[in-house]
Amino acid sequence: MNTRQAIQPTNLPAVLAVSFSCSRNRFIAGLSAGLRCFRIDNCLITYDPVLPKAGGVAIAVALDDRYLAFVGGGRSPAEKPSVLVYWDALLGHEVTRFDLHEPVLGVRANEKYLIVLLAQRVVVFQYQEVHPEAPPTPPRDDNDNEPTITHDNTVVPNIVKAVYSTAENTKAIAALQGDLLVVPAQTTGQVQLIPLRGGSKRVHRAHQSAIRCITISDDGTLLATASEQGTLIRLFDLRSLDCLGEYRRGSDHAVIFNLAISPGNRWLAATSDKGTLHIFDLRPPDPAILAAAQEKAARERQQQHRNPFAPRILSDVRSIVSTPFYLGNDPPHWQGGPAYAWTMAPNGTRKKVHRPVEPIPGNPSGRPPKGVLAFAPKGTKGVSDTDDEGARLYIVGGGSEARWELFDLLPTEDGNWALITRGFRRYLTRQFVD
Repeated sequence: MNTRQAIQPTNLPAVLAVSFSCSRNRFIAGLSAGLRCFRIDNCLITYDPVLPKAGGVAIAVALDDRYLAFVGGGRSPAEKPSVLVYWDALLGHEVTRFDLHEPVLGVRANEKYLIVLLAQRVVVFQYQEVHPEAPPTPPRDDNDNEPTITHDNTVVPNIVKAVYSTAENTKAIAALQGDLLVVPAQTTGQVQLIPLRGGSKRVHRAHQSAIRCITISDDGTLLATASEQGTLIRLFDLRSLDCLGEYRRGSDHAVIFNLAISPGNRWLAATSDKGTLHIFDLRPPDPAILAAAQEKAARERQQQHRNPFAPRILSDVRSIVSTPFYLGNDPPHWQGGPAYAWTMAPNGTRKKVHRPVEPIPGNPSGRPPKGVLAFAPKGTKGVSDTDDEGARLYIVGGGSEARWELFDLLPTEDGNWALITRGFRRYLTRQFVD
C-alpha cells in the first residue's frame, strides 16, 4: 500500500455528485467548484460552464445536451441548498430558479417532467414552452436582404403538477421513466407507483426492510428493487406487480449503490460498497439446462450431506458473472479541509477535536458517490442492439479520486459469459482523444 503523502496537494476539485442524462448519452458531475458535462462513450468534456456564483454543486442533472439543473452544496456552495437552478447550456445562462424552502435532496428529469426530492415529499414540475421577447428592430427597406433573426423557444419547468408524500427519504430514492414515478411509500419496505399522466397510484410491498435502490427498465415494464440489507434484488412486472424473480448479490450486508436494466431487458446490473459489479440474467433458462442444473445441485447436496430443507440462500439465483470496479481511497474529509480543529477547553487549555464529515444530498454519511451505473443505449457505436450478444456498461465514481470505467459483457466459447474491463479515465485530469 502506498502511504507516501503527495509533495504538492492536488488542485483538482472533488466530485460531489454524478448522474446520467435520461438518454444516457451524457453524464454530469457536480464539483466542489462548478460542474461539467461529459460524453458517456469516451468520457470527453462537452460542457464546462462558468456559473454566476463560484462554489460547489451537490446535485446536478442533465436533461439533454441543452438543459440541466443543479443545486449548490459542499463546503462553499454556489447556491443555497434549498434552491434549484435550471440552466440553458445553449444560451449559457440561468433560465429560472425555484426556492423549495427546505434542502433539496435529489432531482430526476426526463423530457416530460422534472422531479424534486425533499425529505418527506416529492414535487413534480411539468415543462412549458416560453417564447423569448425579441428586441425591437428598426424598419428595413424592401430591398434589404439581411436574414431575419429567429429566437428559439425555451422549455422551462414552470408548472407545478403535483406534490406527493413519501417516507423519510434522506437518501433521495426515486426512479422516473416516461410518465411513471416510483418512490418509497410511507410504510417501510413499500414503494408507490405514481402515474404522472393521471390515474390512481399503487402501493406495493417490495421488501421487509427499508428500500435502498430502485430502477425502471427503458420500456417501463420492469421494476428492480433492493433493500437496506443489500442481499436480495427483486424484479417486478409493472403491469401486474407480480414478482418475476429474486436475485442474490451475496449473504452479507452491503449498501447497493446502483441498479440498471439493459435496453433489451435481459441483464440486470448492480454495484455495491463491496466494490463488485454483478450481472444477473433475467431471461428464464432453457428447461433442459435448468433441469441439469437442478440435478447437479441435488448431487452436490448429497455429497456434502446437506439438508434438502436448508436455507433458501443455497438455491437462490446468483449473478452469472462479476468483476471489481474502482472504489478509490478517499479520506473521510474528501471534500477538503482539515480533519481536526482546535478549541478552548473549560479549563483554559487548547483541545484538538474531530471535525465531523459533512453530509451531501442523498447521502447523510457524507461518503462520495461511487458505482453510478448505466448500460450503453441502443445505437451506441460498436455495441450490438440485441442483449443476446452482450452489453456495454459504464461506471462513474466521484470523490477526490473520480474515475470513469468501461466494461463489456461478452459470450464465451463454452456458452458462458465474461465481463471484460476495457479501461478507465480519471475524467477531471487532462484528456486525450482516442
